[in-house]
Amino acid sequence: MGGRIDTDPDALIAMARELDNATKTIDASMRRVKSQLNASSWNDPVRKQFEQNLEAVSRLVKQIDTISGESSSLLHRKAQQLREYLGR
Repeated sequence: MGGRIDTDPDALIAMARELDNATKTIDASMRRVKSQLNASSWNDPVRKQFEQNLEAVSRLVKQIDTISGESSSLLHRKAQQLREYLGR
């Protein structure tokens, strides 16, 4: 790490928190859609296609969750390093 440090470790933690909140919101939305689908009495070929599409979206959400978790961990580690460097 060369040069100036223009980042407050607390800003990195806030960013990680927002990332975690975004992921939770996406997960909750997917659960609501699946719940609505299960509560419906819909049963035709279009529903089958919709279920397949929803499963594809669910796989993407899992990827987002994994990448977001890794990114959040990275931000926390970086914030800790900055705190140590700044003597906080």
